[in-house]
Amino acid sequence: MKYWYQRPHPSLSKYLRTVLILEGFSEPEADALPLFANGMPALFCKTEKDVAGNEIVKQVTLFGKTVPQECWAMTAHTTIIAYFFKPFALPALFSVPAAVLAKEPANLESWDPLKNNALRTQLTYAATTSRKSEVLDHLLVHQLEQNNKECEIIQYATDQIMYNSGTEVLAEILKTLNINKRTFQRVFKKYVGVSPNHYRRICQFQFVFAQLRAGKFDTLTDIAYDNGFADQSHFIRSFREFANTTPNSYLRSGLNEKK
Repeated sequence: MKYWYQRPHPSLSKYLRTVLILEGFSEPEADALPLFANGMPALFCKTEKDVAGNEIVKQVTLFGKTVPQECWAMTAHTTIIAYFFKPFALPALFSVPAAVLAKEPANLESWDPLKNNALRTQLTYAATTSRKSEVLDHLLVHQLEQNNKECEIIQYATDQIMYNSGTEVLAEILKTLNINKRTFQRVFKKYVGVSPNHYRRICQFQFVFAQLRAGKFDTLTDIAYDNGFADQSHFIRSFREFANTTPNSYLRSGLNEKK
């Protein structure tokens, strides 16, 4: 078996982490199996040649979470192409609610029967792995063109909130995107799975947690103000909500509190 990582199509680079390709029929270039992180959403395509040499499309599936281990089983006639997406890109690209993908994978046949049939036909007649990649690239680029507005909203908003989780960030996003609050909340909730403010608060907590673990503070009040909390009481309430404990209790349980 041979495998390699491929750079995403330039049009898709903002939405994809990488593309992993495996060929069961090629001589290996290394003994190690490919590594990829659990939890990454993916478009997973598996094809296999039958005894007559005809290409059969075994699977084309959208995974909102990790691709199950059993999907990676291969024979000497198997080709696998897996597109790994950045957070929240997959639901927006395919216009599938995040809550749906979180519950179970989406087979392309149930997602859009007409597009699925066209894709399978093209993959069946794609003579090489390179040609199969081109077919899948074309599908993704087409989806991006169709859902460009929603994709841009999600990509920009999640990036901005991860960079700055202060309370002012949502108003700044609305202004930059020139979008009304209700539309923004509807699109964000559909494709991310939570409201913009709840996602902001999750990111805010992650910043706080990282700062606590790193010991980069003098007092807890410093952390509260550094991360946009109104006061220390607000900070403690929020920390208890996400961690089910107070900052002081967390520090006493595993870290040395700084005075």
